[in-house]
Amino acid sequence: MRIKSLGRRALFLMPPNKLHNKRYSKKRQNIAKVIHLFLMKTFGGYTCDSGNIYGYYNSSKVEEYDELRQFRVAFKEDGDRTKVLKLQRFLAAVCADIGEKCIYFECDEDTMLIFP
Repeated sequence: MRIKSLGRRALFLMPPNKLHNKRYSKKRQNIAKVIHLFLMKTFGGYTCDSGNIYGYYNSSKVEEYDELRQFRVAFKEDGDRTKVLKLQRFLAAVCADIGEKCIYFECDEDTMLIFP
């Protein structure tokens, strides 16, 4: 048997309706393609789960519901230890572009919201 460690893991959730429809992007770009290119270049690959992924959260004292697509990467940090920071900055930019309030993000044991 042979086992190879892939290192750390990170995941984030995106609303699927905003991934392929350019009208949600202020820059009029296909966000799914933007995410794909960034993850391939930065991490060398990723997985994406779609289907029955949804969540509830409170927003201004109102319970909201959202259907989501989950992106996941596994990686070993570079010498400068910047991959997580690059991903967070990228997600903040995507968040601003598609008009989301924030993006749910997990890295190892840490869970956070990323705002533009």
